[in-house]
Amino acid sequence: MALFVCRVQFLDDTDPFSSTSFPEPARPPRFSFREDLPLSSQLPALHRLLRAPHRERVSVSLISSSSV
Repeated sequence: MALFVCRVQFLDDTDPFSSTSFPEPARPPRFSFREDLPLSSQLPALHRLLRAPHRERVSVSLISSSSV
């Protein structure tokens, strides 16, 4: 089981004209991605870690559609 550890952060682009409805963290947290699991199966844990305001299903569908 190989891990890819990096700092993660979300970009809140739900309303591009909003000033700071969800401020980004000053220091992004670390997340360990497992290379033996699909990214879409790891996304729920990442979503919880970031407490991102986006709906999780939207994030998963963007990952799924871009991995064609």
